[in-house]
Amino acid sequence: MKTLFKPLLVLAVTAIAFTSCMKDDSADREAAQRQQEEAIAASLASDELKIEAYLAANPSEGWQEDDTEYPLTLIGKSPKRGFWFEVLETPTEEDDEAYTYEFSGQGYKAPKVKLTYTASLLNGTEVQSEDAGDFDFATLANNTTIYNQVWFSSFFPKTIRSNGEDYPVGGLTAKGLKKGSKIRVVAPSIWAFGSNKVGDIPANSPLVYEFEVLEIE
Repeated sequence: MKTLFKPLLVLAVTAIAFTSCMKDDSADREAAQRQQEEAIAASLASDELKIEAYLAANPSEGWQEDDTEYPLTLIGKSPKRGFWFEVLETPTEEDDEAYTYEFSGQGYKAPKVKLTYTASLLNGTEVQSEDAGDFDFATLANNTTIYNQVWFSSFFPKTIRSNGEDYPVGGLTAKGLKKGSKIRVVAPSIWAFGSNKVGDIPANSPLVYEFEVLEIE
C-alpha cells in the first residue's frame, strides 16, 4: 500500500503544480491581452481627435464614417475602427461586373492590380506613392513597408457571398474596389504602421491614402 501511495502522491503533486502553472500562464496571458486592448482603445481615442481635426480642415460632403466596431472584450468596449473614406470615382457597370472578390481555399482570392496610390500624413506631407504600379496581393502582404490593414480594408468588400450566404470580411465598401474605382481613406495609426517608424512615416501616424485602380484581375 505504501509503495502504491508514493507514485500516486507524486502524480497528485505534479498535477497540482501543473494546474497552478496553467492558471498562472492563463492569468499572465489575460493581463497581457487586457494591456493590449487598453493600448488599442487609447490609440483609437487619440487618433480620433487628430482625424476629426483633419476632416474639419478638409470638408467634403462625400466623407463616410466606417461603422464597423472593434470589440475589446476584456475591457468591455467596442469602439469604431476609426476609418473615414470618400468614394471619388466608381467603376462602369461593365467593370463592376468583370471582377468579384471570392474566397479561395483557406483565405481570400488575392487580386492582382495596377494602380496609382499615395499615402500622406494628416498635414499633407506625402510619404509613399506609386504611379501605375503593379501589385499582387499574394506577395504584397509580405511587404510590411508598404502593405497594412488599410490596403485590405480599402480593396476588399464588407462581405463576400459564398454558398448563398454573406460572410463579413471587413472592407469599407459594399463591393470592394474594381477597375475605375478611386477612393480616399483616412486611417488611424493602428491600421497603418502602428508604433513602427517606416521610411518617412513617423511612429503612431494616422495616414491618408488615395487609391485609383487602373486594372484588376
